[in-house]
Amino acid sequence: MIHAAADQNLYKIKELIPPNVNLRLYDPSEGIPDLTGIDALLVRTVTHLNAETLPHIPSGLKFIGTGSSGTDHLDNEYLESHGIKLSSANGCNARSVAEYVMTALLLWREKFHNDRSFGKVGVIGAGKAGSAVIELLTSFDIECVAYDPPREIRDPKFKSASLKEVLSCDILTFHVPLNRKGEYPTYHWLNDSKLEGKTYKLVINASRGGVVDEQALLKAHGQGNVEHFILDVWEGEPDFSVTAAEQAFIATPHIAGYSEQAKINATKMICDDLADFFGLQRSSTKLKNITKNEDLAHIQYDLTKLITRLHPILGYDAALRDLIDRPDKDVLFRNLRNEWPYRFEYPFLRIRNELLMEFQELQKLGVKPIL
Repeated sequence: MIHAAADQNLYKIKELIPPNVNLRLYDPSEGIPDLTGIDALLVRTVTHLNAETLPHIPSGLKFIGTGSSGTDHLDNEYLESHGIKLSSANGCNARSVAEYVMTALLLWREKFHNDRSFGKVGVIGAGKAGSAVIELLTSFDIECVAYDPPREIRDPKFKSASLKEVLSCDILTFHVPLNRKGEYPTYHWLNDSKLEGKTYKLVINASRGGVVDEQALLKAHGQGNVEHFILDVWEGEPDFSVTAAEQAFIATPHIAGYSEQAKINATKMICDDLADFFGLQRSSTKLKNITKNEDLAHIQYDLTKLITRLHPILGYDAALRDLIDRPDKDVLFRNLRNEWPYRFEYPFLRIRNELLMEFQELQKLGVKPIL
């Protein structure tokens, strides 16, 4: 019998854990649980595992999985040096993140650019999420370039844009891990130096807090060199910069990748890796990719009203802004992430056909007609 401890907020964990695994759930707000007798630990990004938080690793702990695409909350070198197999859900939320970016772009265009143009978009990071963003941008005929030198090294089929080319774009959107060391560090990638002498219509960070230097961004915004910015991630998470939140066009609590489909993908990926590592049978539970009919009233819609009925991005924005004056805003930030119902990705939404015909942007996002 394999004994596993899992974050209680891992979506559908009870259904997707392999059979013959004794599962114990823990509350991450209470810290790392007692790992005595535990073979496998399943976490989320809120749990940081390193030499400081986990100085004594039980000899029986052999597997750690994180239900997230990124792993910057894990000290991989330290954990692997203790013989631990690491697993992540890389790519689980790529579509959800791409939809967040495209939704934000459409809302921004509707409010600020009556000429309907976006300009050229520079995508920094062309992994799973960045590639999904590029796919959606392409479906909207938006000119974009991909900047990812590390991928060019490991993928002979991929050619990265140059630094000069990506920094010459009108819009920047970030989809990289947070790396403080190595040949290609991403910590404060967008900083005073890169912003100097440049002007941007919009900067979006939906990757990791710290990839964009928030102070440099605010300075450039104050000088008029960055017209608008959108932040889903924050340097001090779960705390966040009040000034940045107040000045952002959209400010959300690290939920770009939060969807029903992404969360199921994440939990299934690490549970399947756990099963394979210990030689167990994978869970046979089949969670249906259910669709959701949006019974939109027969009222006059514009694109902004329609999109915000289908995607909760502005609801999250309002909820985050409500926390600005709260002394416990870091705790409430976590609560927002844990308690808000997951949305359905656009291809799993159904609306009246006449709305799809009128607003073809929704077709490009993947929304289908009610049958």
